[in-house]
Amino acid sequence: MEDEVITRAYLETLSFSDLKKLADEYGVDVPEDLDRRFLLSELLEIAEENRQDKTAGMIISFENSINQSTNLPEGYNETQISCVLRNPVWAFVFWDINDTDMNMLASLPDYSLALRVCILVSETELVPQESFEIEIPNGVNEQYVLIPSGKSFIRIELVYKSGSNREVLAFSPVVSVPKGSTNVEKYQPGVETDFPPVLKLSGIEKILSEQYKNYRHSFS
Repeated sequence: MEDEVITRAYLETLSFSDLKKLADEYGVDVPEDLDRRFLLSELLEIAEENRQDKTAGMIISFENSINQSTNLPEGYNETQISCVLRNPVWAFVFWDINDTDMNMLASLPDYSLALRVCILVSETELVPQESFEIEIPNGVNEQYVLIPSGKSFIRIELVYKSGSNREVLAFSPVVSVPKGSTNVEKYQPGVETDFPPVLKLSGIEKILSEQYKNYRHSFS
């Protein structure tokens, strides 16, 4: 019945028992002594309300389809850099450079970009205890960074270099590196570790080997 076009002419062709069955489908409770004309009017009113609901639903669906087809912007025209830990060994760094800074870089006779990894002694310390730089090609906006073992806090800076000049374009928030097992941090293939016999039964050596291959060596 849902696909039928409910009209008065169509309802007039139905018996009272068929009208009651149709009313049941719409969830209408029909008393035995209800006048046929009232039942016809009730069914026509319900059918009209259903048509309006379906039309509204179609409009909503159409609007949603337009929103879903909208492409997200490639960037937000902001110079910023973010750092996300993949695990205590690797960090994923991604950045964006706004149009103004890109035009400034393009005006330089020669420039290159680098990520400066700053090792900090605390979350509030501004001056790095030590740092090193990773050269990145122009046009790239993401990079995996290997975190030196035993470090607790890092900050990543996006740096441009032109001649002898070095300037920071953006820097990430300070990232706290979870402390892992020293066995994980210092593990090297082929170097035996003196594990207690009970711990060896757990398969720790195989676990560390898999961890090294899958997490420390995956991006080298």
